[in-house]
Amino acid sequence: MACANSGCPRVVCDVCIDIPESISDNISLSEISFKCPACHEKEERAARSQPMPYFAFTRTVQGNSILACNEPTFISGVCERASKSQVCGGPILIVHFIFTGLNVRGSVPRVLNTALEEYHSEQTLCYLEVFFDFGTHRKLRCWLTEAESLAATIGVDIFQQKIFFVSVHSEVTRGDLFAGKDEQGSDVAVSPKEFMNYLFSGGLQPLICGATVFMLSCGPLVAFPESISSLKEALLELRPAYTIAFGAKCFISAVIKSFIIAFGVGVVIQGHDFGEVFKDLLDVSIELPMHTDAYIFQVKEQTTSGDSNNALRVCGTRYSWFHSHRRPWGTPLPMSCPKCSSIRSWSPSKSSEDQSGAPGCISTCRSPACGFKYFSYQPQAPYEIIKTRVKDNEAKGWIKQTGV
Repeated sequence: MACANSGCPRVVCDVCIDIPESISDNISLSEISFKCPACHEKEERAARSQPMPYFAFTRTVQGNSILACNEPTFISGVCERASKSQVCGGPILIVHFIFTGLNVRGSVPRVLNTALEEYHSEQTLCYLEVFFDFGTHRKLRCWLTEAESLAATIGVDIFQQKIFFVSVHSEVTRGDLFAGKDEQGSDVAVSPKEFMNYLFSGGLQPLICGATVFMLSCGPLVAFPESISSLKEALLELRPAYTIAFGAKCFISAVIKSFIIAFGVGVVIQGHDFGEVFKDLLDVSIELPMHTDAYIFQVKEQTTSGDSNNALRVCGTRYSWFHSHRRPWGTPLPMSCPKCSSIRSWSPSKSSEDQSGAPGCISTCRSPACGFKYFSYQPQAPYEIIKTRVKDNEAKGWIKQTGV
């Protein structure tokens, strides 16, 4: 049964709702309206009232809405999902752009596509893999033609969700992205802004607006202020809703598979806002926290002082996993002590300062006759500590840095 409240897309299985006998024969009539449990709870919170009996069915009589029956509605099921969950059945577009020569067997985009196939038919789930190489002027002209052809194949933008993955290498000294190969077969790297404008050229540019983009590249992309600024300039022009990047120096995409599946269920299917549940999705990722920091960039509107017009800006946030003894302040401690080469010999970290007075944590090697001290610096403000567990003097969670 579909909720009749304006703007609510939720449906409830009639197996879980006990329909009163007094209206069971008339349930399909247009004057009978159904209100889902989530809207009922929302109205209670808005009125700041105590929990009240749930009357799901109303009837329209002479333009007025009255109760369709005197008995409250009983839900025979149990709560198995978040109250805001829904099943979004609109068409989905997934496009995986792949730098020439990369192996895509078992790739993260394929995992997401497989997870969504249970909810969609071939008509409502469009999955494409596209290799790119625009490392020379001739190849760039060919790519511009191919991009127009790809846009024509995708057709009219009727998609409820658009998801783009970009698998590409990044240049280690300045964070540029590989565009392709030159005539001699050597790699050609360009700034993130140039890369994104070339990749989403022609008819592809309107498709990225409002989409979610995953940059499956190594950490140099977000390791340099210049490359971050270049990426943000591109995002400001292309206007995707969210863009995700990862900070590991040698990024392994396999570690984010559980994160991607959680994204598929929580965001694509259940309809939660990606920015609101981003940290929750990180929490259910098994290997991601120890491997890489995660960056989320969002294009937002802001009203400038004294100006009624809304201006767009790109807000970047970095999430770093911390453990008080293993990753103090989000900095991973080396496996081997730099002095004696003992393995995982670090003591519990303690708050300290370096010689210049900068705050951080100090970890000491416990190997006999060593005592090497490793200093981890406190991140620069603004940041927020989000603890997920505190036990036996150990704390772990996420460091959320805004203003990236």
